[in-house]
Amino acid sequence: MLSFKKENKPEEQKPQKSQMLILRHTEEAALTQLERNSKGLILSGISAGLDIGFSVLLMAVVLAAFTGIFPHPVVKFIVGNMYPIGFIFVVLGRSELFTEHTTLAILPVLQRLSSIKKLLRLWLLVYLSNIFGGLIFSLILSYFANSLHFFHASALNEIADDFIKYNWWTKLLSAALAGWLMGLLAWLVAASRETISQLAVIFIITGAIGIAGLPHCIVGNIEVASSMFTGHVSFAQYISFLMPVTLGNIIGGVFFVSILKFNHTMNSGVEKEVELEEEKNNDA
Repeated sequence: MLSFKKENKPEEQKPQKSQMLILRHTEEAALTQLERNSKGLILSGISAGLDIGFSVLLMAVVLAAFTGIFPHPVVKFIVGNMYPIGFIFVVLGRSELFTEHTTLAILPVLQRLSSIKKLLRLWLLVYLSNIFGGLIFSLILSYFANSLHFFHASALNEIADDFIKYNWWTKLLSAALAGWLMGLLAWLVAASRETISQLAVIFIITGAIGIAGLPHCIVGNIEVASSMFTGHVSFAQYISFLMPVTLGNIIGGVFFVSILKFNHTMNSGVEKEVELEEEKNNDA
C-alpha cells in the first residue's frame, strides 16, 4: 500500500496593504468615530487622557532614579524611551486620542463623506475630554510627588521646564513636527496587519517624539499641568504652552499627513476596480 507524505508548505505572507486600501480603512474608522455618540466619545477621551499619563509618571520616575548616576544625555535618552508607554496603552486600547483624529477624521471630509460640523464636534469633544483626563492625572502626580519614594516634584518641574522656556513660534513649529509624526503613526498603524507591527510603529514614532523633546498637546498638558499644580509653573505659562502646541499638532497632522497622503493616493493612477479586488482577496 502506497503512502503519501503530506508536504508542509510554508504559509504565504500576506501582501502589504496598498495606499488605497489604507486610505479606505482609515476612512471607515474615522466615519465610525464621527458618527459615535457624544457620551461614548467623552468617556473614551477621558480614559485616553488618564492612560497616557503613565508616560509622564515613568519619565519622572526614571529622571529621579538616574539623575546623578548616569551622564545627562544618557538619562535623557532613557527618559525619552519611557514616552511611548502611555501611547501604547491608548492606541492599542482603542481609546480616543486627539492627535490621531486630527489626521484620520479629516479624510471622510475630504472625500465629502462627512461634514466639517461633525469633524469639529469630534475634535472638540475628544480634545476637551483628553485635557480633562490629563488634568486629573496631573493632580494625582502633584499630590503624590513628595510623598512617594520613587519620584519627586523636582522631576516634574524639570520636565515642564524643557517646554515652557521656548517662545511661541518655537513651540508652534516643534509641535507641528510632533503632529506630523503622530499623523504618520495613525497612517502606519492602519497599514499594519498585526498587533506586534503596530506596537513597533507606536514605540518607534512616539519614542522619536520623546527623545527629540517635541511637544504633544495631550502628554504636554500633563507634563506642564503637573508642575503647575506643584506651584512651579503659573497658569499663564500653562496656557501659553497649550495653545501653540495644540495648533502646531493640528497643522502637522492635517497638512503634512492627511492632505498630502490623501492627494497622492487619489492621484496614484491605480484603478479602483483593482483595489477593490485586492481588498476582497486580503479579507478572504
